[in-house]
Amino acid sequence: MRVLVAGWFSFDEVIATIGDELGADVVVGWLRELGIDHSVAWAPYLQRGPDWRELDPAEFTHLVFLSGPLSDVPVLRELTSAFAGAQRWAVNVSVVDDGARAFFDEVWERDGPGVARPDLAVATTTPDVPVLAVAFAPAQQEYGARSRSERVRAVVEDWLKTRALPWFELDMDLYEKQYDRFPSQVEALVRRADVVLSMRLHALVLGLAHGVPVIACDPVAGGAKVSAQAAALGWPLVLTAAEIDPYALDAALEHALSGTLGGPIAAAQRRGRAGVAEARDWFTRQLGR
Repeated sequence: MRVLVAGWFSFDEVIATIGDELGADVVVGWLRELGIDHSVAWAPYLQRGPDWRELDPAEFTHLVFLSGPLSDVPVLRELTSAFAGAQRWAVNVSVVDDGARAFFDEVWERDGPGVARPDLAVATTTPDVPVLAVAFAPAQQEYGARSRSERVRAVVEDWLKTRALPWFELDMDLYEKQYDRFPSQVEALVRRADVVLSMRLHALVLGLAHGVPVIACDPVAGGAKVSAQAAALGWPLVLTAAEIDPYALDAALEHALSGTLGGPIAAAQRRGRAGVAEARDWFTRQLGR
């Protein structure tokens, strides 16, 4: 017995969803537990595994199509026709076109006329991974030739992609937005991140203010305000523009997640409060002149 697992993620011609892949992950887990030989067919654009069009259908006893709407569309006809010699099952599907049932020997519906069953994605066992809040810096023309923002951003983006890390961008700017922007929105996002990776001064400050470890990436050759602020707060996890590469980022992320930075975070917060108090005293004295 050998099973080919396919889904809408197996075609370049259509749009697949994360839910389609999660349903497949659950079934692949069942096949592993049962010790059944299997392969997963991936669309060429995903570059994760074999294209079903390049496989020999005679090598498979079963075709299992996972998740999403079941309808009479050319790519589904092509797939099921190619594997006509196998048992063809549709699992975790929404039957929106009853004629498409004929493509399969067995159908396990998640919904259809008179049917409503839990989607397989509810049983996901995907391991928990850290979520990064990332603040990119623009070119910062005030630093002239010292600015390395474009190179640093490119390295960070490639690292996030290569490591398949979940992340969201901390948009620190107020201008040209389709909606009003307020600091409270950014702070709420910071609090929900496991790590902040910041090329900007204020994302560094907000991360520490809210108790989140920060990987400070100074995008200016020789160091500028990001490094200076980290020094002012006594924050140790700083990468210079020359140091930033995938391996340095790997090591920094491991350090940030090590659980050893609680003390430095608390110390940075104390330094911050002391610095603000000092600034307030100065301001008050100026008003009294």
